[in-house]
Amino acid sequence: MKVNKIALLFLIVIAVVLSSCTTFKLSGVQVTKEIPAYDTVGEFDITVKVSEFLGTPGGANLGNITSDAMDTKIYDAIQREIQKFTGDAAVNVTVEYKAEVMDILFAGITGGLYAPATAHVSGVIIKYN
Repeated sequence: MKVNKIALLFLIVIAVVLSSCTTFKLSGVQVTKEIPAYDTVGEFDITVKVSEFLGTPGGANLGNITSDAMDTKIYDAIQREIQKFTGDAAVNVTVEYKAEVMDILFAGITGGLYAPATAHVSGVIIKYN
């Protein structure tokens, strides 16, 4: 009986640890045909948290109530990094949108009313010559 409880606890811990999932990733996108010569002035690697409602963490939202909640936060975070390095732009930006273990737990406890999510954003800050 004791062995079964330990095995069950072990399986639950493994399930919780592996339950984080990436739901969206955008990487290395450039939206210009020609980029002027530039120098690299820094790199950034940040995490952005967002609170979504009536949906799943890092996923679909009922009626798209907060489906674009992450957009402005990511854009603003990148702009702050550009300003911090006194750069002109960010290139090679990678955005990984995911639900972490705690995000999934909060959504489960609230029945999807509160669905937090996380975005991991990295890239290179440049200054045009």
